[in-house]
Amino acid sequence: MSFENQNRRNLKFASSLKHQINEILQKEISDPRIGFVTITNVRVSADRRHVTVYVSTLGNEEKQAESLKGLVNASGYIRHLLSKKLETRFTPDIEFVKDESPGARIEQILKEIEHEKGKNQ
Repeated sequence: MSFENQNRRNLKFASSLKHQINEILQKEISDPRIGFVTITNVRVSADRRHVTVYVSTLGNEEKQAESLKGLVNASGYIRHLLSKKLETRFTPDIEFVKDESPGARIEQILKEIEHEKGKNQ
């Protein structure tokens, strides 16, 4: 298999993981520490055994840190639920990381503005 095909397959796998993890976070996880979380990117290792999930969270630094801590603590459970949904030989290890990209910061500011508008109405 060529490198281009392998890369395309990993991008498709990453997209599928992003969708599945997002669904799990919305429907299956009830940890009060985890606030409003947006998955901004998913990176898959070449061998598909490790996944880095970049997240953006709403709130101040303390709430963001608490949300990330909740995600890290729930990663084993999320991996377990993901194993039931994926049709792969193995389920990758999941690492949650705060997204520090400028685009994520802009997205976070826009969400905070939207959230404030909702409170004021």
